[in-house]
Formats: sequence, C-alpha cells, structure tokens
Amino acid sequence: MRFPLRTTSPSRRLARSGGAVAALALGASLMAAPQSYAADSPTTKQLLDACSWADLCEFHPQSYSTYTGPNHQVGSTAYNCASQTNQHRIDWSDTTASTNSVGVSITASAKFWEVYEVSVETSYRHDWTTSHTDTESDTVNIPAGYKGWIERGTAKQKATGWYEIHFGSRYYGHYIWYVNDYVSTGFNNDNPKAGYVNFKDAKMTAGERAAHC
Repeated sequence: MRFPLRTTSPSRRLARSGGAVAALALGASLMAAPQSYAADSPTTKQLLDACSWADLCEFHPQSYSTYTGPNHQVGSTAYNCASQTNQHRIDWSDTTASTNSVGVSITASAKFWEVYEVSVETSYRHDWTTSHTDTESDTVNIPAGYKGWIERGTAKQKATGWYEIHFGSRYYGHYIWYVNDYVSTGFNNDNPKAGYVNFKDAKMTAGERAAHC
C-alpha cells in the first residue's frame, strides 16, 4: 500500500531539517535513521540504488551556485638547464568528475543520477555531466636555471537538495524514505572559462639541478 502523497507535505518539511536519512511509515512520526540501529535502516547507498526500482524517486533541488575549484598542477614540471631563457611545451590533461556529499559513486547509468540531472537542469537551466576532460598543450618561457609548471583552477558548479523515495511495500519498515542534505559538484559546462590556467616558475634547487640537468 502506497502512503498517500497528500499526507506527506508536513513531513517533508521536517525531513529536510533532519539528518542525512529519514523515514516515514503509516501512523508513525518522522524520525532520523538512528545510527545505533544500522541493521534496521538502509544505508544511503541502498536508498539511492533503490531509485532504479522504487515506485517513486524524486530529487528536490534547493540551491545552485558556481565557483572555481582549488588550484592544482596539471602536466609535468619542465626544467631549463640552459644558460638562457628557453621555450618548453607542457602537455596536460585534466579530468573533473562529479562527486557528492554522501560518498556514493556517480555513473551516467545510475538512476538516482538521472533523476538528479533532469531535476537540476529543469530547475536551473544548467547542463550537468558525470565527468569532463580537458586536454591542452601550452608553450611556456622558462628562465635559465628555473623550473616551470602549469596550475589550473577548474570552473565548477554545485547543487544541493534532497531525495524522496516511495515504496509500494514497507522497505526497512517504512513506505517513504528521504535522503537529506545531498550536495553534488561537477564541471561547469556552461561557463568553462570561469576557471583559469596559470604558468608558474621557480628557481631550481641544487637537488633538482643535480637530478634533471
């Protein structure tokens, strides 16, 4: 027996203010899934996997934002052992994968991700992908006796919200489960130039000169 949808609205508000996972059963009050009774409650992964066969699986987005990810080196470090400034080509490839706050692996075929992707794109008009790779080749000028490398800050996006999952029969004792406080981040497809690529250099140490020159 499916829990009547018209009776869940007050409970949704309570669920969103609760912990990571919550449940609702007929005649029962909303409760956070007690960690001390793990055997009586599904894991977050089990709930998200259940999106593929549950009667209803919906993602309710709450916020969307863009930002620049932390700087990190891409490609190898080049060393100029000559006595004059030289050009060096640095080839690099950088992959930005979508991740989430609950530690569940994201794949394009996962039903919970399909639900998330459609909901976020519909609500905020932003494209989303599970993984994005950029490949470039940059020529840089490195002073004599210096090393040079490339740092990147990736253009990223983030969306938050909560899952609502309904079952035709009791699942771990409940007809409705929620996964609250869900956050996913990924590459900003709509504005990739919001990130940056910078050339960095520094004088080689004696150890680096001995190893590379």
